[in-house]
Amino acid sequence: MPAIEKEIQDLEGYVLPHEGGKHLATIVLLPFRKDTWREEARPALSCFEKVIDAIRPFERVLLVIHPSFPVSLVTRFQKENVTILRLPYDDSWARDNTPIFLRKEEKLVGVDFGFNSWGGDYDGLYPDYQDDNLLGRRILLELRIPRHPRKDFILEGGNILSDGEGTILTSGECQLSKGRNPSLSQEEIENVLKKELNAKKVLFLPYGIFEDETDGHVDNIASFLDPGVVALATTEDKDDPQYERSREDLLYLQKETDALGRPLWIVSLPLPKPQYLTKEESLGLEKNQGVVERAEGRRLAASYCNFYQGKDFLLLPQFGVEEDKIAKQILEDYYQGRKKIIPIESREILLGGGNIHCITKEIPFSPLYPIEPEETK
Repeated sequence: MPAIEKEIQDLEGYVLPHEGGKHLATIVLLPFRKDTWREEARPALSCFEKVIDAIRPFERVLLVIHPSFPVSLVTRFQKENVTILRLPYDDSWARDNTPIFLRKEEKLVGVDFGFNSWGGDYDGLYPDYQDDNLLGRRILLELRIPRHPRKDFILEGGNILSDGEGTILTSGECQLSKGRNPSLSQEEIENVLKKELNAKKVLFLPYGIFEDETDGHVDNIASFLDPGVVALATTEDKDDPQYERSREDLLYLQKETDALGRPLWIVSLPLPKPQYLTKEESLGLEKNQGVVERAEGRRLAASYCNFYQGKDFLLLPQFGVEEDKIAKQILEDYYQGRKKIIPIESREILLGGGNIHCITKEIPFSPLYPIEPEETK
């Protein structure tokens, strides 16, 4: 029997949980674009597989595979604690093109915002994003989770962080850019976020990471380690363009409080040594009209804040530099064994424009929604 779509308009009582709690599952989309992922996405596929294999001992992975993938590749990912869906999408950034899940006691709802490839006609990264924009609705239908449509408002999941207690952290650089909701003022955008995510307070960081092609997503510059605790990407190199950006963000956070009136505890995570696209990596990409060009020498938006966490684990990007160990130690010192810090070499994801947090999306835990669809496509 085909699933029947259910929509919810009233979101009263629903909240966006903190990512670091218990999940029903993690959504991942396999990469395939030859103009985003070099060498026909083969190196990226191996990196994505490492992420999937690191998550599935802790929780189920809902793996969405594009219909163009051959059966042999689907078979490769038929693993324990992995559920596969065959659905169309345009690129594999699950953080941004899948629903934002809210919870009310044991009920879930997926808020389905508009997606325009990080800027639409103004500065979008690729013009063919129709399947990305439809993906949220398709996933919710498969999982029988009610949908709250808000397609008139552009919002990527990578530009919101929640402490689970009413505080939303976003990047003003991104959310106020002309490629998102140009007809709305900051106050109007804040009101939409409060209404649709049931937030009590929205904090607008001034800047994201330098040369971040998402216009400075918040999840690359900061993250909530716990309610009231913000990790912030920083550098001590005053000659780095990121220095002043991180400094402005730090000054902003030091003056702010969360929704409960608490001063924010800020944990500094050092940025890795600057990373650049090599000639070999650039030559491995197809060039397509209308798609952002990734040329040799381009600075990559590398950051340890782009980690992904669940109740008992944290997947930490690694770049093959000395700062890798420093970032891991800082997080281990903070969590004191509450979460297992799992380092993953993630340069292949970075080459595509993001990192581990960008390719994952958590579904908060609820016993009411079995993650196995009625029919696996």
